[in-house]
Amino acid sequence: MFLGADIGGTKTLLALGDASGPRWQRRYDNDAHASPAALLAGFLRDAAAAGFDSPPAATCLALAGPVASGAASASLTNRAWTIDAAALGQTLALGKITLINDFAAGAAGIATLRPEEWLTLQEGQADPRAARLAVGPGTGLGVAAVVPQAAGPDLVLASEGGHVGFAPNDDEQLGLLHFLRSRRGRVGHIGVELIVAGPGLRDCYAYCAGIDDPAAALPSSAQISERALAQTDPQCARALDLFLAIFGAFAGDMALCFLAHGGVYLLGGIVPKVLPRLLAGPFLAAFRSKSKHGALLAQMPVRAVLAEDIALRGALAVASATPASG
Repeated sequence: MFLGADIGGTKTLLALGDASGPRWQRRYDNDAHASPAALLAGFLRDAAAAGFDSPPAATCLALAGPVASGAASASLTNRAWTIDAAALGQTLALGKITLINDFAAGAAGIATLRPEEWLTLQEGQADPRAARLAVGPGTGLGVAAVVPQAAGPDLVLASEGGHVGFAPNDDEQLGLLHFLRSRRGRVGHIGVELIVAGPGLRDCYAYCAGIDDPAAALPSSAQISERALAQTDPQCARALDLFLAIFGAFAGDMALCFLAHGGVYLLGGIVPKVLPRLLAGPFLAAFRSKSKHGALLAQMPVRAVLAEDIALRGALAVASATPASG
């Protein structure tokens, strides 16, 4: 038995299982735990109470932040948590601990998806020999790719591509950029993650509604999405379409970077909640709007992933392929 974890800025998914998938799985809110060690200890206690009391042979922790190859410690980007594998190993029975980026785990988990666990937005022409791209918004904006190898396991490429600079494509997006600088009091670099992530949807709404007071009460991201889909609030609808247009342009940029003819997979908790607008809204047009390479992008399959635990599955796959010692 192996332990996999998907540790995000807001929530953590943990499971005991193997490369075939989870056998026992739980979700925890990070705010309810003082530290990653406390969260993991609570999971092990819960697992033991459920009859899973044997220590895992190895553990893989997928983290929402940059993780260097072979790193023994790493920090979350959007939460003040640092995970130290050696310190965890001294206090908890976790076997050998591997740390990886959460979207690298998501990319590794693509191979576990069943056809009913995605919705095709663009059919394209999948090339099984080409790179597959995992990209999507959550608390932050994740990017990773997986490249098939002729021999041995697929090569997973972690990335912090979500932090590249935001490049407006029209006057409305340029207005949003100026609005963000004013509203947040920022100069210099404005990363695309500032917009294409859960908190960014609220900024899009504030811009569309003309609310420039940073202290003003705003609807939650979930409320904005719900009102937009229900067509009960024109400003929410405009904000969601603005968000998805910027997301689509960014996903197209990343697809070109990796030449993702194996498929572009949209991950993140927001994706399943806005499927109608992903299908009918501006996402695909922005994805393909690349002057000389629009036709190239039209050939790439684009799929919205419905499985919330894809990064968890990828972490389990990595843990199960890791020797328990050494």
